[in-house]
Amino acid sequence: MLKTRKTNSDFDGTALSLGSDIRESNQHYTRMLCVIFALLVMLGLMNLYSATDGNSFFYSQIRNAALGIGLFFTFGWLIAPRTLNTYAYWIFGFVCTLLAIVLVIGDVAGGSQRWIEFAGFRGQPSELAKVTAALVTARFFYTNKLRAAYKLSDLWLLAGMIGLIFALIFPQPDLGTAGICVLISVSQIAFVQVDRKSIIIVASTGLVLLIIAWFGLFHDYQKLRILNLFNPALDPGGSGYHSLQSLVAVGSGQIMGKGFMQGTQTQLQFLPERHTDFIFSVFAEEHGFAGAFLTFVLFGAMSYVALEIARQAKDSFTSLLGIGLTAFLFLEFVINASMVLGMFPVVGIPLPLFSYGGSAYLSVCIALGSLISIDRENLGLFRRVKPFGALASKFANKTLRG
Repeated sequence: MLKTRKTNSDFDGTALSLGSDIRESNQHYTRMLCVIFALLVMLGLMNLYSATDGNSFFYSQIRNAALGIGLFFTFGWLIAPRTLNTYAYWIFGFVCTLLAIVLVIGDVAGGSQRWIEFAGFRGQPSELAKVTAALVTARFFYTNKLRAAYKLSDLWLLAGMIGLIFALIFPQPDLGTAGICVLISVSQIAFVQVDRKSIIIVASTGLVLLIIAWFGLFHDYQKLRILNLFNPALDPGGSGYHSLQSLVAVGSGQIMGKGFMQGTQTQLQFLPERHTDFIFSVFAEEHGFAGAFLTFVLFGAMSYVALEIARQAKDSFTSLLGIGLTAFLFLEFVINASMVLGMFPVVGIPLPLFSYGGSAYLSVCIALGSLISIDRENLGLFRRVKPFGALASKFANKTLRG
Protein backbone atom coordinates (compact mmCIF):
# COMPACT_ATOMS: atom_id res chain seq x y z
CA MET A 1 0.00 0.00 0.00
CA LEU A 2 1.49 3.35 -1.05
CA LYS A 3 1.83 6.08 1.50
CA THR A 4 0.68 9.41 0.10
CA ARG A 5 0.22 12.95 1.22
CA LYS A 6 -1.92 15.63 -0.34
CA THR A 7 -0.36 18.55 -2.16
CA ASN A 8 -1.44 21.38 -4.39
CA SER A 9 -1.23 20.88 -8.14
CA ASP A 10 -0.88 23.45 -10.90
CA PHE A 11 -2.29 21.13 -13.52
CA ASP A 12 -4.81 23.26 -15.40
CA GLY A 13 -6.85 22.86 -18.57
CA THR A 14 -6.42 19.12 -19.00
CA ALA A 15 -8.75 16.17 -19.23
CA LEU A 16 -6.99 14.34 -16.37
CA SER A 17 -6.81 15.11 -12.68
CA LEU A 18 -3.13 14.47 -12.15
CA GLY A 19 -0.71 15.25 -9.39
CA SER A 20 -3.04 15.07 -6.40
CA ASP A 21 -0.75 12.68 -4.56
CA ILE A 22 2.99 12.39 -4.07
CA ARG A 23 4.34 8.94 -3.37
CA GLU A 24 6.92 8.95 -0.62
CA SER A 25 9.23 5.94 -0.63
CA ASN A 26 8.02 3.24 -3.01
CA GLN A 27 10.04 3.19 -6.25
CA HIS A 28 8.39 0.20 -7.89
CA TYR A 29 7.71 2.09 -11.16
CA THR A 30 11.39 2.88 -11.53
CA ARG A 31 12.30 -0.72 -10.78
CA MET A 32 9.75 -2.04 -13.26
CA LEU A 33 10.99 0.23 -16.04
CA CYS A 34 14.59 -0.80 -15.32
CA VAL A 35 13.67 -4.51 -15.53
CA ILE A 36 11.69 -4.04 -18.75
CA PHE A 37 14.51 -1.94 -20.23
CA ALA A 38 17.11 -4.59 -19.36
CA LEU A 39 15.01 -7.41 -20.85
CA LEU A 40 14.36 -5.52 -24.09
CA VAL A 41 18.05 -4.60 -24.45
CA MET A 42 19.11 -8.25 -24.04
CA LEU A 43 16.39 -9.61 -26.34
CA GLY A 44 17.15 -6.93 -28.91
CA LEU A 45 20.88 -7.67 -28.99
CA MET A 46 20.30 -11.42 -29.14
CA ASN A 47 17.84 -11.00 -32.00
CA LEU A 48 20.13 -8.64 -33.92
CA TYR A 49 22.99 -11.14 -33.60
CA SER A 50 20.81 -13.73 -35.33
CA ALA A 51 19.55 -11.27 -37.96
CA THR A 52 23.09 -10.17 -38.91
CA ASP A 53 24.92 -13.45 -38.20
CA GLY A 54 27.11 -11.52 -35.76
CA ASN A 55 28.61 -9.15 -38.33
CA SER A 56 29.75 -5.54 -37.86
CA PHE A 57 26.17 -4.30 -37.39
CA PHE A 58 25.91 -6.31 -34.19
CA TYR A 59 29.15 -4.98 -32.70
CA SER A 60 28.18 -1.45 -33.66
CA GLN A 61 24.89 -1.98 -31.85
CA ILE A 62 26.82 -3.09 -28.75
CA ARG A 63 28.44 0.34 -28.76
CA ASN A 64 25.04 1.99 -29.27
CA ALA A 65 23.67 0.02 -26.32
CA ALA A 66 26.55 1.09 -24.08
CA LEU A 67 26.00 4.75 -24.97
CA GLY A 68 22.25 4.32 -24.59
CA ILE A 69 22.54 2.79 -21.13
CA GLY A 70 24.73 5.73 -20.12
CA LEU A 71 22.10 8.19 -21.37
CA PHE A 72 19.37 6.15 -19.66
CA PHE A 73 21.02 6.61 -16.25
CA THR A 74 22.06 10.23 -16.97
CA PHE A 75 18.53 11.35 -17.83
CA GLY A 76 16.98 9.15 -15.16
CA TRP A 77 19.12 10.02 -12.14
CA LEU A 78 21.06 13.23 -12.93
CA ILE A 79 18.75 15.48 -14.97
CA ALA A 80 15.58 16.66 -13.25
CA PRO A 81 12.39 17.29 -15.28
CA ARG A 82 12.54 20.98 -14.33
CA THR A 83 15.87 21.21 -16.18
CA LEU A 84 14.24 19.85 -19.33
CA ASN A 85 11.41 22.32 -18.79
CA THR A 86 13.83 25.24 -18.55
CA TYR A 87 15.77 24.36 -21.69
CA ALA A 88 12.92 22.90 -23.79
CA TYR A 89 12.85 25.68 -26.38
CA TRP A 90 16.66 25.79 -26.56
CA ILE A 91 16.67 22.05 -27.29
CA PHE A 92 13.99 22.61 -29.93
CA GLY A 93 16.11 25.29 -31.61
CA PHE A 94 19.21 23.08 -31.53
CA VAL A 95 17.43 20.07 -33.07
CA CYS A 96 15.79 22.22 -35.77
CA THR A 97 19.21 23.64 -36.62
CA LEU A 98 20.57 20.10 -37.04
CA LEU A 99 17.59 19.19 -39.23
CA ALA A 100 18.22 22.24 -41.42
CA ILE A 101 21.90 21.29 -41.74
CA VAL A 102 20.87 17.81 -42.86
CA LEU A 103 18.88 19.28 -45.76
CA VAL A 104 21.92 21.31 -46.87
CA ILE A 105 24.96 19.09 -46.35
CA GLY A 106 23.55 15.82 -44.98
CA ASP A 107 24.87 12.43 -46.11
CA VAL A 108 22.79 10.60 -48.70
CA ALA A 109 22.20 6.86 -48.31
CA GLY A 110 19.55 4.69 -49.94
CA GLY A 111 18.07 7.69 -51.72
CA SER A 112 17.47 9.58 -48.46
CA GLN A 113 19.35 12.54 -47.00
CA ARG A 114 18.95 12.00 -43.25
CA TRP A 115 22.41 11.84 -41.66
CA ILE A 116 25.12 14.25 -40.63
CA GLU A 117 28.66 13.42 -39.58
CA PHE A 118 30.77 15.43 -37.16
CA ALA A 119 34.07 14.53 -35.46
CA GLY A 120 33.70 10.89 -36.40
CA PHE A 121 30.11 10.61 -35.14
CA ARG A 122 27.29 9.96 -37.61
CA GLY A 123 23.75 10.63 -36.50
CA GLN A 124 20.16 11.10 -37.61
CA PRO A 125 18.72 14.25 -35.99
CA SER A 126 15.17 13.33 -36.99
CA GLU A 127 15.20 10.63 -34.30
CA LEU A 128 15.92 13.24 -31.63
CA ALA A 129 13.03 15.28 -33.04
CA LYS A 130 10.58 12.70 -31.66
CA VAL A 131 11.61 13.41 -28.08
CA THR A 132 11.80 17.11 -28.89
CA ALA A 133 8.19 17.15 -30.13
CA ALA A 134 7.02 15.72 -26.79
CA LEU A 135 9.22 18.19 -24.93
CA VAL A 136 8.05 21.41 -26.63
CA THR A 137 4.38 20.37 -26.50
CA ALA A 138 4.62 19.81 -22.75
CA ARG A 139 6.49 23.11 -22.31
CA PHE A 140 3.91 25.01 -24.38
CA PHE A 141 0.94 23.92 -22.27
CA TYR A 142 2.92 24.48 -19.06
CA THR A 143 3.59 28.12 -19.95
CA ASN A 144 0.20 28.77 -21.59
CA LYS A 145 -2.33 27.53 -19.03
CA LEU A 146 -5.99 28.34 -19.62
CA ARG A 147 -8.97 27.68 -17.39
CA ALA A 148 -11.21 27.43 -20.48
CA ALA A 149 -10.85 25.12 -23.46
CA TYR A 150 -8.09 25.97 -25.93
CA LYS A 151 -9.06 27.41 -29.32
CA LEU A 152 -7.08 27.40 -32.56
CA SER A 153 -5.96 30.96 -31.91
CA ASP A 154 -4.36 29.76 -28.66
CA LEU A 155 -2.39 26.98 -30.36
CA TRP A 156 -0.76 28.77 -33.29
CA LEU A 157 2.70 28.83 -31.69
CA LEU A 158 2.61 25.10 -30.93
CA ALA A 159 1.29 24.33 -34.42
CA GLY A 160 4.14 26.40 -35.88
CA MET A 161 6.80 24.52 -33.89
CA ILE A 162 5.50 21.04 -34.70
CA GLY A 163 4.87 22.15 -38.29
CA LEU A 164 8.49 23.28 -38.56
CA ILE A 165 9.72 19.90 -37.35
CA PHE A 166 7.49 18.19 -39.93
CA ALA A 167 8.61 20.54 -42.71
CA LEU A 168 12.29 19.87 -41.99
CA ILE A 169 11.94 16.07 -41.85
CA PHE A 170 9.47 15.39 -44.67
CA PRO A 171 11.80 16.48 -47.56
CA GLN A 172 14.59 14.08 -46.48
CA PRO A 173 12.27 12.22 -47.49
CA ASP A 174 10.98 10.62 -44.29
CA LEU A 175 7.21 10.71 -44.04
CA GLY A 176 7.17 8.08 -41.28
CA THR A 177 9.32 10.01 -38.80
CA ALA A 178 7.67 13.33 -39.67
CA GLY A 179 4.27 11.77 -39.07
CA ILE A 180 5.35 10.24 -35.75
CA CYS A 181 6.39 13.68 -34.47
CA VAL A 182 2.94 15.05 -35.28
CA LEU A 183 1.20 12.04 -33.71
CA ILE A 184 3.22 12.43 -30.50
CA SER A 185 2.04 16.03 -30.14
CA VAL A 186 -1.54 15.08 -31.06
CA SER A 187 -1.46 12.37 -28.36
CA GLN A 188 -0.55 14.99 -25.78
CA ILE A 189 -3.21 17.41 -27.03
CA ALA A 190 -5.76 14.61 -26.60
CA PHE A 191 -5.30 15.05 -22.83
CA VAL A 192 -5.93 18.79 -23.03
CA GLN A 193 -9.31 20.48 -23.24
CA VAL A 194 -9.70 21.80 -26.79
CA ASP A 195 -12.72 23.60 -28.22
CA ARG A 196 -14.90 21.20 -30.23
CA LYS A 197 -15.21 23.59 -33.15
CA SER A 198 -11.43 23.80 -33.38
CA ILE A 199 -11.18 20.01 -33.49
CA ILE A 200 -13.62 19.85 -36.40
CA ILE A 201 -11.72 22.55 -38.30
CA VAL A 202 -8.37 20.78 -37.78
CA ALA A 203 -9.79 17.40 -38.81
CA SER A 204 -11.33 18.85 -41.98
CA THR A 205 -8.14 20.71 -42.85
CA GLY A 206 -6.09 17.56 -42.27
CA LEU A 207 -8.29 15.59 -44.68
CA VAL A 208 -7.91 18.25 -47.36
CA LEU A 209 -4.13 18.37 -46.87
CA LEU A 210 -3.95 14.58 -47.11
CA ILE A 211 -5.73 14.65 -50.47
CA ILE A 212 -3.40 17.41 -51.70
CA ALA A 213 -0.37 15.47 -50.47
CA TRP A 214 -1.50 12.30 -52.24
CA PHE A 215 -1.73 14.02 -55.61
CA GLY A 216 1.04 16.59 -55.21
CA LEU A 217 3.59 15.64 -52.54
CA PHE A 218 3.82 11.86 -52.11
CA HIS A 219 6.45 10.04 -54.13
CA ASP A 220 5.36 7.09 -56.27
CA TYR A 221 7.05 4.60 -53.92
CA GLN A 222 5.15 6.08 -50.96
CA LYS A 223 1.84 5.65 -52.79
CA LEU A 224 2.74 2.06 -53.68
CA ARG A 225 3.50 1.27 -50.03
CA ILE A 226 0.05 2.47 -49.02
CA LEU A 227 -1.67 0.58 -51.86
CA ASN A 228 0.26 -2.57 -50.97
CA LEU A 229 -1.40 -2.45 -47.56
CA PHE A 230 -4.65 -3.46 -49.24
CA ASN A 231 -3.08 -5.75 -51.84
CA PRO A 232 0.53 -6.93 -51.21
CA ALA A 233 0.41 -8.85 -54.50
CA LEU A 234 0.02 -5.58 -56.41
CA ASP A 235 3.80 -5.40 -56.85
CA PRO A 236 5.18 -8.68 -55.41
CA GLY A 237 8.65 -8.24 -56.87
CA GLY A 238 8.99 -4.60 -55.88
CA SER A 239 7.25 -2.56 -53.21
CA GLY A 240 5.14 -5.51 -52.02
CA TYR A 241 8.11 -7.87 -51.64
CA HIS A 242 8.95 -6.71 -48.11
CA SER A 243 5.46 -7.33 -46.75
CA LEU A 244 5.05 -10.71 -48.43
CA GLN A 245 8.39 -12.04 -47.17
CA SER A 246 7.67 -10.70 -43.70
CA LEU A 247 4.32 -12.51 -43.56
CA VAL A 248 6.02 -15.73 -44.66
CA ALA A 249 8.62 -15.37 -41.91
CA VAL A 250 6.08 -14.61 -39.18
CA GLY A 251 3.72 -17.40 -40.24
CA SER A 252 6.46 -20.02 -40.49
CA GLY A 253 7.38 -19.42 -36.83
CA GLN A 254 4.07 -20.99 -35.72
CA ILE A 255 3.70 -21.38 -31.93
CA MET A 256 7.21 -21.89 -30.56
CA GLY A 257 9.36 -20.79 -33.50
CA LYS A 258 12.20 -22.47 -35.38
CA GLY A 259 14.84 -21.72 -32.78
CA PHE A 260 17.65 -19.20 -32.36
CA MET A 261 19.45 -18.62 -35.69
CA GLN A 262 17.31 -21.32 -37.32
CA GLY A 263 14.91 -19.09 -39.22
CA THR A 264 15.08 -19.94 -42.92
CA GLN A 265 13.71 -16.62 -44.17
CA THR A 266 16.33 -14.83 -42.11
CA GLN A 267 19.38 -17.05 -42.52
CA LEU A 268 18.82 -17.60 -46.25
CA GLN A 269 18.41 -13.82 -46.62
CA PHE A 270 14.96 -13.86 -48.19
CA LEU A 271 13.78 -11.33 -45.61
CA PRO A 272 14.81 -7.76 -46.59
CA GLU A 273 15.85 -5.10 -44.09
CA ARG A 274 15.95 -7.84 -41.46
CA HIS A 275 18.24 -5.82 -39.15
CA THR A 276 16.15 -2.62 -39.22
CA ASP A 277 12.51 -2.31 -40.30
CA PHE A 278 11.71 -6.05 -40.22
CA ILE A 279 13.69 -7.09 -37.16
CA PHE A 280 10.45 -8.20 -35.49
CA SER A 281 9.89 -10.70 -38.31
CA VAL A 282 13.18 -12.35 -37.35
CA PHE A 283 12.09 -12.66 -33.73
CA ALA A 284 8.65 -14.02 -34.65
CA GLU A 285 10.12 -16.61 -37.04
CA GLU A 286 12.68 -17.90 -34.54
CA HIS A 287 10.56 -17.72 -31.37
CA GLY A 288 7.07 -18.07 -32.79
CA PHE A 289 3.83 -16.79 -31.33
CA ALA A 290 5.17 -17.29 -27.80
CA GLY A 291 8.13 -14.95 -28.42
CA ALA A 292 6.01 -12.38 -30.23
CA PHE A 293 3.50 -12.44 -27.37
CA LEU A 294 6.34 -11.83 -24.90
CA THR A 295 7.38 -8.66 -26.73
CA PHE A 296 3.77 -7.47 -26.74
CA VAL A 297 3.61 -8.04 -22.99
CA LEU A 298 6.87 -6.18 -22.38
CA PHE A 299 5.94 -3.16 -24.49
CA GLY A 300 2.43 -3.17 -23.08
CA ALA A 301 3.77 -3.22 -19.53
CA MET A 302 6.19 -0.42 -20.41
CA SER A 303 3.36 1.73 -21.74
CA TYR A 304 1.17 1.05 -18.70
CA VAL A 305 3.93 1.93 -16.23
CA ALA A 306 4.82 5.07 -18.21
CA LEU A 307 1.20 6.26 -18.19
CA GLU A 308 0.98 5.61 -14.44
CA ILE A 309 4.06 7.78 -13.97
CA ALA A 310 2.42 10.50 -16.06
CA ARG A 311 -0.85 10.17 -14.11
CA GLN A 312 0.90 10.75 -10.80
CA ALA A 313 2.92 13.73 -12.02
CA LYS A 314 2.63 16.93 -10.00
CA ASP A 315 2.38 19.51 -12.78
CA SER A 316 1.31 19.91 -16.39
CA PHE A 317 4.83 19.77 -17.81
CA THR A 318 5.85 16.43 -16.31
CA SER A 319 2.47 14.81 -16.90
CA LEU A 320 2.25 15.86 -20.56
CA LEU A 321 5.91 15.04 -21.13
CA GLY A 322 5.26 11.58 -19.70
CA ILE A 323 2.27 11.17 -22.02
CA GLY A 324 4.32 12.30 -25.02
CA LEU A 325 7.21 9.95 -24.28
CA THR A 326 4.77 7.08 -23.75
CA ALA A 327 3.13 7.88 -27.10
CA PHE A 328 6.56 7.90 -28.77
CA LEU A 329 7.48 4.42 -27.49
CA PHE A 330 4.00 2.93 -27.95
CA LEU A 331 3.47 4.29 -31.47
CA GLU A 332 6.84 3.04 -32.68
CA PHE A 333 6.15 -0.46 -31.39
CA VAL A 334 2.59 -0.61 -32.73
CA ILE A 335 3.47 0.80 -36.16
CA ASN A 336 6.52 -1.45 -36.59
CA ALA A 337 4.60 -4.56 -35.51
CA SER A 338 1.73 -3.59 -37.80
CA MET A 339 4.14 -3.14 -40.72
CA VAL A 340 5.55 -6.63 -40.11
CA LEU A 341 2.04 -8.13 -39.99
CA GLY A 342 0.91 -6.34 -43.15
CA MET A 343 -1.54 -4.12 -41.28
CA PHE A 344 0.24 -0.83 -41.96
CA PRO A 345 2.25 0.61 -44.89
CA VAL A 346 6.03 0.18 -44.76
CA VAL A 347 7.13 3.61 -43.49
CA GLY A 348 10.54 2.86 -42.01
CA ILE A 349 9.66 3.09 -38.30
CA PRO A 350 12.16 1.14 -36.15
CA LEU A 351 11.26 -1.27 -33.36
CA PRO A 352 12.52 0.32 -30.10
CA LEU A 353 15.69 -1.35 -28.73
CA PHE A 354 15.53 -4.05 -31.44
CA SER A 355 16.20 -2.34 -34.78
CA TYR A 356 19.75 -1.46 -35.69
CA GLY A 357 20.53 2.26 -35.55
CA GLY A 358 22.42 4.52 -33.19
CA SER A 359 20.24 7.64 -33.20
CA ALA A 360 17.00 5.68 -32.81
CA TYR A 361 18.49 3.60 -29.98
CA LEU A 362 19.76 6.64 -28.10
CA SER A 363 16.47 8.54 -28.44
CA VAL A 364 14.57 5.60 -26.92
CA CYS A 365 17.05 5.44 -24.01
CA ILE A 366 16.65 9.19 -23.44
CA ALA A 367 12.86 8.80 -23.42
CA LEU A 368 12.93 5.94 -20.91
CA GLY A 369 15.47 7.73 -18.74
CA SER A 370 13.28 10.84 -18.73
CA LEU A 371 10.29 8.77 -17.61
CA ILE A 372 12.31 7.53 -14.65
CA SER A 373 13.32 11.12 -13.95
CA ILE A 374 9.64 12.06 -13.80
CA ASP A 375 8.96 9.15 -11.45
CA ARG A 376 11.80 10.26 -9.18
CA GLU A 377 10.39 13.79 -9.25
CA ASN A 378 7.02 12.34 -8.22
CA LEU A 379 8.79 10.72 -5.28
CA GLY A 380 10.43 14.00 -4.32
CA LEU A 381 13.94 12.58 -4.74
CA PHE A 382 15.21 15.49 -6.81
CA ARG A 383 14.44 17.84 -3.91
CA ARG A 384 16.75 15.92 -1.59
CA VAL A 385 19.75 15.80 -3.92
CA LYS A 386 20.52 18.54 -6.42
CA PRO A 387 20.64 16.97 -9.89
CA PHE A 388 23.25 17.62 -12.54
CA GLY A 389 21.00 20.07 -14.42
CA ALA A 390 20.42 22.24 -11.34
CA LEU A 391 24.14 22.37 -10.58
CA ALA A 392 24.90 23.31 -14.20
CA SER A 393 22.32 26.11 -14.13
CA LYS A 394 23.72 27.46 -10.85
CA PHE A 395 27.26 27.43 -12.25
CA ALA A 396 26.13 29.21 -15.44
CA ASN A 397 24.34 31.92 -13.45
CA LYS A 398 27.42 32.57 -11.30
CA THR A 399 29.58 32.76 -14.41
CA LEU A 400 27.29 35.30 -16.10
CA ARG A 401 27.26 37.48 -12.97
CA GLY A 402 31.03 37.66 -13.14
